[in-house]
Amino acid sequence: MTTHYDMIAIGAGSGGLSAVERASEYGKKCAVIEVKTIGGTCVNVGCVPKKVMWFAANVATHINSAEGFGFDVDVKGFSWEQLKTGRDSYIKGITNWYDGYLEKLGIDYIHGFGKMLDKNTISVNGKEYTAEHIVLSPGGEPAVPHIEGAEYGITSDGFFELEELPKKVAIVGGGYIGVELAGVLNALGSEVEIFGRADKLLNGFDPMIQEALDKDYNNHGIKLHHNTQIDKVSKNKTLYTNKGEFSGFDVIIWAVGRNPMTQHLGLENAGVECDQRGFIPTDKFQVTNVGNVFALGDATGRAPLTPVAIAAGRRLSDRLYNKMTDRHLDYNNIATVVFSHPPIG
Repeated sequence: MTTHYDMIAIGAGSGGLSAVERASEYGKKCAVIEVKTIGGTCVNVGCVPKKVMWFAANVATHINSAEGFGFDVDVKGFSWEQLKTGRDSYIKGITNWYDGYLEKLGIDYIHGFGKMLDKNTISVNGKEYTAEHIVLSPGGEPAVPHIEGAEYGITSDGFFELEELPKKVAIVGGGYIGVELAGVLNALGSEVEIFGRADKLLNGFDPMIQEALDKDYNNHGIKLHHNTQIDKVSKNKTLYTNKGEFSGFDVIIWAVGRNPMTQHLGLENAGVECDQRGFIPTDKFQVTNVGNVFALGDATGRAPLTPVAIAAGRRLSDRLYNKMTDRHLDYNNIATVVFSHPPIG
């Protein structure tokens, strides 16, 4: 049995949900497919739980600063377990809310792995679904280096699974994810060391921002190891690098980038092209090399930010279904903020 839609999105993260939500407002029949948890990276293992942790760390920072402002504060303790329980409950509330929300909009939610059979047909759980327009928004996942002992580290996803605050942490990667996790852990009481391949944190950002954050993190006791290449990791979590051995870590976190989740989508069946890393190129209208297939969000390799995916998804549906023929997202000069301690942007 085949079910036909105006639009199907593969991936129920920010991009895919925004596209079908806006399309449904124009009276279109839509479905969204998700193999993991609805909400995508941002809701489950990204922006939202990260901000919960950032606010907790910010509270700790304010408490530490309180005496200087004349407050006599007595801290009786801190419970990572309570913080994690509250955070997970908050996220659960969001993902549960989506069920009623999508039903209200008339959008079908299909849980399973979506694979393209051709440019109009997607197979999920043994059933076939067709659509005039297909939106590819599968998102990304944390990269893990191909080195001996990589399995002894965790990714940013694993960070949200930690059951207790680690005493000493090695964060490999000085990009925004590594910087944000380092700031949270340091503020909450962990001893943190960052190992980065570049000569500054936040490689690619403005030099003024890099220098300010380097100085600030040094002042807060975070040890920075720049120009450092990790060669292997031992079972006892010793890092073997081009600058010697570093040990004593309870947790190693890989923050070395993210890869698009496009490998098994069956893009070849539809003739959709991707680059060597698996990212799907598009024109300014989010159109792939196949005219009725579009790509949004992290899988395109451009500005992997939640508001960007939302804006691109909404504009796509505006153009397709509301006669806004030149409606598209301008990817130039997109502002961003890094939730370090303090935040910087």
